[in-house]
Amino acid sequence: MEALGIEPMLLLAQVVNFSVIVVVLNVLLYKPILAMLEKRKSDIAKSLENSESVKKELEKAQEKSVSIISEAKKEGQKIVEEMKKKAKNEERHILEEARKSAEDIIEKGRASIEKDREAAGKEREKEAVRLAEEIVTRMFEGTVSKDIQHKLIAKTIKDVSAI
Repeated sequence: MEALGIEPMLLLAQVVNFSVIVVVLNVLLYKPILAMLEKRKSDIAKSLENSESVKKELEKAQEKSVSIISEAKKEGQKIVEEMKKKAKNEERHILEEARKSAEDIIEKGRASIEKDREAAGKEREKEAVRLAEEIVTRMFEGTVSKDIQHKLIAKTIKDVSAI
């Protein structure tokens, strides 16, 4: 080997040096780096799993919120419909009360008018009796006795009342 320019001792020393460097690098650098890479790989896998589960939970939450909003809208519409029904019933009730009140007022007005008519009729009757009495008294003032005058006045009042 020496003829080829290779020295066996030097070759042996280089092989030993290379082996020591490979062992040292393997123990100190290569295994820790591989372990660190493996740990990062598992962390990334866990993060991806977590993100998938978070996405699923988010989708569920969105679906739930959509269903809650939909249910709230339905409930709101129910409440609005109930309030409309109550308002219509209240409106009918108020209109009925107003109609009854108006009928009562009209009836009272008619009764008042009837009373006024009756009072005016009695007043006219009294005035007619007074006028008839005065006419008869003046007509027969000196010619007929008081008794006959009263009879004539009574007959005239009866005739006027019949009219």
